[in-house]
Amino acid sequence: MNCPYCGLEMEKGKVQILSAFPFRDNPCLQWYHEKEFYKKGLFASFKRVPKIIKKTKGLYYEGAFNCDKCKKVFGEFPTL
Repeated sequence: MNCPYCGLEMEKGKVQILSAFPFRDNPCLQWYHEKEFYKKGLFASFKRVPKIIKKTKGLYYEGAFNCDKCKKVFGEFPTL
């Protein structure tokens, strides 16, 4: 995969979830649209509509890519 910032080829890897309690389920990951995330108001946080990222069977996600030049990691996360 090529980096969307610099265009160079990235190296493939995995994103590992580090948990203080490895025997528990991995933490719930949520994605919010930028407009949803910055809504203002008293109850705005309750009105946000997230995309829930599926929990993984292991403590890692496949499909992660690292760009050494830009110092960024990109990952693929399946949603519900």
